[in-house]
Amino acid sequence: MTLRHFSIFSEVCRQGSVTKAAGALNLAQPAVSSAIREMESFYGVRLFERMNRRLYITEAGEQLLQYSDSILAQYDEAKNVLREINTMTRIRIGANVSFGTSGLPELIRGFMKQYPQIPVYTQVNNSHQIEEALLQNNLDYGIIDYPEKSEYFFCDLLCQDVILAVCAHNFPIVDEISVREITSVPLLVREEGSGSRNLVESMKKEAGGNLNIVMESTSGQSLISACLAGMGLLILPESLLQEKLADKSLRKVHIRNADFVREYYLVRHKSKFQTKSMKCFREYVEKEISHAAD
Repeated sequence: MTLRHFSIFSEVCRQGSVTKAAGALNLAQPAVSSAIREMESFYGVRLFERMNRRLYITEAGEQLLQYSDSILAQYDEAKNVLREINTMTRIRIGANVSFGTSGLPELIRGFMKQYPQIPVYTQVNNSHQIEEALLQNNLDYGIIDYPEKSEYFFCDLLCQDVILAVCAHNFPIVDEISVREITSVPLLVREEGSGSRNLVESMKKEAGGNLNIVMESTSGQSLISACLAGMGLLILPESLLQEKLADKSLRKVHIRNADFVREYYLVRHKSKFQTKSMKCFREYVEKEISHAAD
């Protein structure tokens, strides 16, 4: 297989059409179709299902697309790195919403102060989206929960955070409840794909019933505002709740046998080429972890 095959395959996936891919690549349609057939023959699998004149990528195709995008991105990256071997290239760092709100600004501020010559790009999203960006080589590092597809990554534990349940002081609930009792309580939670939500879902299994989720959001601040308004019980990392707990506008509710600790990892793809800038960032983070542990 050549770079040409991977380029054609990736474009067909993006366009969802052989004809549109051929137009985008300035190739004849038979040449695109032939390249896809050659790939299917080489790997011995169907990459697309063809139904009603439309293409649907198969599970095998989805897996190959991850490698294809990574190969093409690394080809371009290697070219740029070798051309700029003595320069500091931009580093792209993603973080989940919880760490992006509480820990990332200070981490990046310190790094930029120590390495002002390294351009930095940051992205904040939920853990699932950051992991996907790492798989597609759209980010160099991610700071997220332990990745779902951990076999593709190197993961270093960065820090921990406690997940708390809190509510407004006048919310009608006692200060301690069981996991089973929580199924009847209106809940305010993060969106699916976030680490906090995954912990909530694990509690749902233990409770043996459906959870009464009345609000979900990507915004921790929106959830806190809803909690202050008495809409329900909020489940979020402690780092996002410190201000409201300190001024006593929110109170903790202990859920028996459900003390959650959330872990954040510094994650990079195993196939990712380590640029000079990436090595500097990793060394900086390792020193910060070491200082925090002392």
